[in-house]
Amino acid sequence: MEKNIVCAEFKNLLGKDRVLSDKEELLCYSYDAAIKESMPDFVVFPLNAIEISAIVKICKKHNIPITGRGAGSGFSGGSVPIKGGTVVSFAKMNNVLELDEENMFVTVEPGIINGDLKNYLDEKGYFYPPDPASFEFCTIGGNVAECAGGPKAVKYGVTKNYVYKLEVITGDGEIINTGSKAIKDVAGYNLTQLLVGSEGTLGLFSKITLKFLSKPAYSNLLIVSFDDVNNGFTAALTLLKLNNRPSMLEFMDNSSINAVKNYFKSSLLDIKGDFLFIIEADGTLEEVNSSINLYKDILNKFSPILLFAAGNDAERSEIMNARKAISPSLRTFGDLKINNDIAVPINKIIEILTAIKNISDKYKVPIINFGHFGDGNIHVNIMLNKSDSEMVDRGEEAKYEVIKKTIELGGTISGEHGIGIIKKEFMKLKFDDYYINLMRNIKKSFDPDNILNPGKIFD
Repeated sequence: MEKNIVCAEFKNLLGKDRVLSDKEELLCYSYDAAIKESMPDFVVFPLNAIEISAIVKICKKHNIPITGRGAGSGFSGGSVPIKGGTVVSFAKMNNVLELDEENMFVTVEPGIINGDLKNYLDEKGYFYPPDPASFEFCTIGGNVAECAGGPKAVKYGVTKNYVYKLEVITGDGEIINTGSKAIKDVAGYNLTQLLVGSEGTLGLFSKITLKFLSKPAYSNLLIVSFDDVNNGFTAALTLLKLNNRPSMLEFMDNSSINAVKNYFKSSLLDIKGDFLFIIEADGTLEEVNSSINLYKDILNKFSPILLFAAGNDAERSEIMNARKAISPSLRTFGDLKINNDIAVPINKIIEILTAIKNISDKYKVPIINFGHFGDGNIHVNIMLNKSDSEMVDRGEEAKYEVIKKTIELGGTISGEHGIGIIKKEFMKLKFDDYYINLMRNIKKSFDPDNILNPGKIFD
């Protein structure tokens, strides 16, 4: 590749202000939240599908890898340009293109921030449910590429449940449109859902059409903890079987409870126990009050050591701030975190947590668990000290055993963060060669020259 020639082609297409090629400028695009680094050769900022198509065709001509990038907030290394080449940043494609209130769809560009879209719809009385922890800065394009989830998935589902249409640029530089606003659409293969969660390996999104809902009028929170894990587990399963199931059912294990208690000083909450839940009910005021009272009646049957219902916005905020404090509080266990977002069938949660405790004891590394009980998605955090190389090695062995056990229990190696480069070594634990080759052949159909996010998922 002759960099000067390629750079000149990009600048001729986009103008010099939308092309970066100096090392100092490129550095910010060499990593994401996975803390893996690899420098790109160029960063370009398209404004529409026509420009993205032209960028891809330039890269195809020169056999240059392409990595799409939203906010760079992913934990799997999906937006790290590990083969160098061109980073396509969607930072300037951040607009709402259409609000279809009759059909309840919104069409956006991929660079729009999840939280900005939520606020835009909220002001109009509408609701976009997918709520990853990074919603204040992650992009919708990144959410679709990874099929992001979040606490409300227990009632409302994840990103894939809201994506109905996509405008996509393939590895040949062709612009295709998938899906429709028709609620029922079974014409041909469902390429829309194939593209959701494809981590930028099949195409680059330029337009995304999402379903939205009417905003719930009200919500309220409960926090409940148990000193008997089995009691807590059974109580939670009972709530999930209700017709008016919670809109959020988050859990914290003993280690995360203690970490938050030491980090988050609250005059309201005496956080304690071995198993803690944060539970939300939403709907009309009457529905929420009825649900909260029913939840309390059920939970009291399982001998909780703490049961507290928020009475106002300030108390609701304090409960959620305690939940948000988990990640920063983990620093007390070490300065290096191996983050896993495994998911198991809900009835296997206690079994996997017991196995993780045994793995933690075996390798003498702290493992802290929390996450989305309602959909079986557990954030497993192996905490290490960077300066202790033997401990880091033990942590990697512990990670392998956690993932192996997860698969044995019918689970999966990623519930919402994606595979990227961080977890691709474990794909062969879950899938045989025939299955992986099927996926590789699908990629070839969209990207025959393997220029779209190469080296990710199974390469």
